[in-house]
Amino acid sequence: MTKISSSIFDKAEAKSLRAAADGIDAAPTPDRLAAEFMRYDAAKLEQAPTNALTLETKPPVGAGGELMPEGDQIKRGGGNFIDTVERPDAVTATASMDRLKLTDEVQCVALAVDAAETIQAKNSIEKMLVHQLAAAHKLAMTFAGKAQRLIEEDGSGWNKPPTIYASEASRVANSSAKMMDAFQKGTLALHKLRTGGTQTVTVQHVNVSEGGQAVVTGGIKQGGVDES
Repeated sequence: MTKISSSIFDKAEAKSLRAAADGIDAAPTPDRLAAEFMRYDAAKLEQAPTNALTLETKPPVGAGGELMPEGDQIKRGGGNFIDTVERPDAVTATASMDRLKLTDEVQCVALAVDAAETIQAKNSIEKMLVHQLAAAHKLAMTFAGKAQRLIEEDGSGWNKPPTIYASEASRVANSSAKMMDAFQKGTLALHKLRTGGTQTVTVQHVNVSEGGQAVVTGGIKQGGVDES
């Protein structure tokens, strides 16, 4: 596990401990000492990740709007997911940990967290969907890179019989295309999720008056047709 991934997990575990402490305080017979120890452990867990995930200076913006780390920033990174639940319960905190662990399985924690931060994910569904987008992107580019390497190893050329490398390159490239398609469909699903899938329909009536002048009238109605 990378340093950034470990830091993100530590912050999520700290949030889980704070949620558990809040649950203890809300119990009919609260154990104040246990809750205090949990918050102490949470504070210790948060200390190192906060330092590890914070850049001392903002790196310059490069091509495509991506940041270009300099010096020790190459070894350090920032960014964390946004959770609109200000005081999450144990279930919310555990779900947050599970989402991060799943992204680590595909080794795309940084991609997933950055994507969720970029779209300002508002709820768990949006977070899970954007994490899937990050995984699809990672696999699409990984498959594409493997296909390119296989093509270079093939070296048969277009006028020679294909080798096993060429056949494997074709299969891997197809997998890359499928992941790209999944990514694009996922972005559309995210758009529909946020807009409710509504459509705007404009109906125009053209009235031609005497003398050949056309007057266009109509209306716009959200999710339906204007009856006027």
